[in-house]
Amino acid sequence: MLERVMLGQGCYNEAWLQQLIFDYPTLLPVDSIEPGFGELIAVGREVRCSHGYIDNLYVTPAGDIVLAETKLWVNPQARREVVAQALDYVASLMLMDHDVLERSVASSDGWRGGTLYDLVREHPDALDASGFVDAITSNLRRGRMLVLVVGEGIRREAEALAALLQGYAGAQFTFALVELATWRNPRTGDMLCVPDTLAQTVMIERGVVVVENGVALIKPMPDPALTVAKGKPSTLTDEMFFEHIANLSPDLPQAISDFLAQVEPYGVYADMKASLNLRAELGDGAPTINLGYIARNGQLWTNPLEKSVPRELALSYTRRLAALTGGTVASRAGLYLTVDGKSAPQVALLLPVHMHAWVAAIRELLDEVARYYRGVTA
Repeated sequence: MLERVMLGQGCYNEAWLQQLIFDYPTLLPVDSIEPGFGELIAVGREVRCSHGYIDNLYVTPAGDIVLAETKLWVNPQARREVVAQALDYVASLMLMDHDVLERSVASSDGWRGGTLYDLVREHPDALDASGFVDAITSNLRRGRMLVLVVGEGIRREAEALAALLQGYAGAQFTFALVELATWRNPRTGDMLCVPDTLAQTVMIERGVVVVENGVALIKPMPDPALTVAKGKPSTLTDEMFFEHIANLSPDLPQAISDFLAQVEPYGVYADMKASLNLRAELGDGAPTINLGYIARNGQLWTNPLEKSVPRELALSYTRRLAALTGGTVASRAGLYLTVDGKSAPQVALLLPVHMHAWVAAIRELLDEVARYYRGVTA
């Protein structure tokens, strides 16, 4: 039988927890907090900065930055200290560039030598060396990173922390709480760790961190022009996606937002992962419909649709889009729209010029799917 491990007792202290999440970064549920960040690569422990030592620092193959602080709550004052500490660390990192950060982590615990890029070089999603350096430098300069507080006993602090965080104008980073419940097999010594994310409760509002004389001043920023259906981007994943889209065409983010607002009454919504997934809920026992996704490079892939609706309905819908774009229907891991016989077309071929026709095609598809499932369950 498994025994509950009470963090903070015996050898299971904050240092033990630091080492655990350094050795096993997958314990941190980043994919449920910022799905666009990708796989975490541990960089170092006790990374020195101008405001002290960051417990754990990670990067991703795309140059994203994640810092994690281990915290075993022992008194109410800790809640204010951890927020202030996180802001100080972000401010300190914002004063660095890639080379300064690399020199800093070179003296940290767990550093394996070489360069930061050496940590991600062999990863299939890694940028090239110059792109990685540029991404790290840009994210440092903007303070764009994910800050995690990891520990036990966090759940009871979540409400108080949420109220406290809303008192800040907001930084360009995401702050999330991760409670790590831990059990041990007394016979084998094996550990079972179950993370629970409370990120939605304590997401810091957007703003601008301005560093003056080494002190972080947080100033409100106007609402960004980019919106996702009803509101502004609420996560760094949203923000990064729309930045990529804006680089393709400055007007395209607004066109996508307008489109999402048009299809929302039909149960269609954006499920943001690394790409913007278009899903629909019909209710009445019908499964979630996956209409496809818009990738960061602007391509519209429709091949997931065939897995959630009858093939003839997927074919009819895809043909309607082909007629609008001057493309054809191909088949590879599902039916998909193409204009060159190989890859998916740019969503700009549909938006904004064919927005209303695309909305009509979706409405008709969902009506047909609803009739199909009513017949199946009758």
